Amino acid sequence: MRNKPAAPYPSDAPFDWETLARYLAGECSLDESESIARWLASHPADSQLLAALDNAMANLALRDASDVDVESALQRVIARRDADAAPATPALPKVIPFRRRTTSSWRLISALAAAAAIVVTARAVLLRKVSATRSPAAISSARTFTTAVGKRDSLTLPDGGRVILGPASQLTLSAGFGQRVREVELHGEAYFEVVHDTTRSFIVRVGSASVRDVGTSFGVRGDSDTRVQVVVTSGSVSLHSAESDRDATLRAGDLGLVESNGQITTRHTSSTAEYLAWMRDSLVFRDAPLSLVSAELRRWYGVTVLVTDSSLAERHLTMTFSRDPIDHVLQIIGLTLGADVDRRGDTAFVRSRARGARSQ
Repeated sequence: MRNKPAAPYPSDAPFDWETLARYLAGECSLDESESIARWLASHPADSQLLAALDNAMANLALRDASDVDVESALQRVIARRDADAAPATPALPKVIPFRRRTTSSWRLISALAAAAAIVVTARAVLLRKVSATRSPAAISSARTFTTAVGKRDSLTLPDGGRVILGPASQLTLSAGFGQRVREVELHGEAYFEVVHDTTRSFIVRVGSASVRDVGTSFGVRGDSDTRVQVVVTSGSVSLHSAESDRDATLRAGDLGLVESNGQITTRHTSSTAEYLAWMRDSLVFRDAPLSLVSAELRRWYGVTVLVTDSSLAERHLTMTFSRDPIDHVLQIIGLTLGADVDRRGDTAFVRSRARGARSQ
């Protein structure tokens, strides 16, 4: 468990626009991504700005590059910066800004605007290339991709979309993927960046639920025997439960859950980061039932947690782990529950601690 937060990236070492562009495009190295993430974590307002810019670019990328006047947008940003730097005059109308801008903040905004120019153009070019090759994108037979315990992988779909597949997960592309529909089946966890196409729906089937793209990027977690979790980072999706025959629409920042009985619940989150922490090799549990904790430990460590005491089975856990050894993880779980954890190979038994016993 992480006992103290990582030191934020020093504010006196800003990132150049090329690095930010690669970060927004998902092409940074792991070290660069972690450094930027740490810096943004210590600058929440700039983090929100970056997220808003990324969402805007995702929408702009669906248009022709010729429709995007990046130069004019950049000039407006610079003009706004210069106006804020000039002395205030009584003639100006009273405006309540959402936060006071500093010189360093405007440098970041200008850098992001430059990054936007690169990423929007790149995405638009990519989408045009994808559109030009849509017919050959179809596959004749089903394809299955799998990951090992504790390992992540990424793949590019025949239509140009991108998937990051979580540990011990399986993704199957249906036969005919890319013809009339683009359908995949997921067991485990994955993050999807979908190339939107109004003529061919993109559908993720997981357990008894299905997720239909409405132009978005989103994360999905679930197996046939667990609840399904969907978190949307941009755009929107339609979430359907076959068990209850109910639907829900999720937009950017929304979290949707499909319980084993088919019931769908949704809520808006202040940040999607904790639900996608697995992409940074971290496990974040927020009021998570032990069944979910067990499923995640099995996926990441290959260890199954069996609760032998019914009084513990209904307990929920809130904790964060980042590349911790499994024995340390189990020790923390035992201390949190006030229980004994006995690991035997790839199985860990959790039982109530005998009355009067003390942890060592």
